[in-house]
Amino acid sequence: SVRRAAGPNFRHITFNGTTPILKDQAVRQAIARGIDREQIANALLGPLGGGPVLNNHIFMTNQSGYQDNSGVVKFDPEKAKQGLDAAGWTLASGQTFRSKAGKELTLNLLIPSGVPAPEQESKLIQQQLKNIGVNVKISTLGDDFFDNGVTPGKFDMTIFTWVGTPFPISSSESIYAKPKGADIQQNYARIGTKEIDDLFNQAASTLDSAEAVRLANEADKKIWEEVHSLTTYQRPDIWAGKSSLVNIGALGFATLKYQDIGYKAGSASSAAPSASPSSTP
Repeated sequence: SVRRAAGPNFRHITFNGTTPILKDQAVRQAIARGIDREQIANALLGPLGGGPVLNNHIFMTNQSGYQDNSGVVKFDPEKAKQGLDAAGWTLASGQTFRSKAGKELTLNLLIPSGVPAPEQESKLIQQQLKNIGVNVKISTLGDDFFDNGVTPGKFDMTIFTWVGTPFPISSSESIYAKPKGADIQQNYARIGTKEIDDLFNQAASTLDSAEAVRLANEADKKIWEEVHSLTTYQRPDIWAGKSSLVNIGALGFATLKYQDIGYKAGSASSAAPSASPSSTP
């Protein structure tokens, strides 16, 4: 039998809020509206049975507290074009890509080399943004992808995986905390606000679990508004095994209880082994 759960690993597109083009929040919002996250999720998860788009930065789809907070950057190519027009990035007659003050709207999308998932994701993003007049140049780095690319911020956009945990609020805080000078913690987007920090602090300090979830979702709404990053999908946890073997397989966020693993009572596999024939001297 095949056992399936939504795994803790999730994919995302991080925006660098310090680059000349993407430091403008309105431009980030417009570009985000030009990215079809559902198409990306379907393309990557379709061969594995499909799965939903992830619409929360803090809670995974199979965690209590999950809700869709992504409405501010819902896929809308026409609204994306209008936003870029308003920001001064216009498309001249006969041109493929937009420009402003003689400079073409070109973004560097950094991915790790030789990895199939980001190769496929980046090509989809490249085509989607071309449709709204944005030129995406895909660049790659090998083993130094993080050290020489992501960490020093040598990108406009980048794609990699975060791993969710059973403690979503506390484990997410360092990713979205407002940088303090060169101290960015894990906030590779370098995008943050005092309001987001305050909401995380309040969520972490309250003893009311429902209030903590509410505050965390308020923080997530602000993260979407800032266009820190676009979450795309959770990677599925898929196992195959004998149907008679129970309490093991796709875990999601569950914890294995090894003492409970075994074969169903009455199954052929649970029968006691027959005695070995004795040898005769």
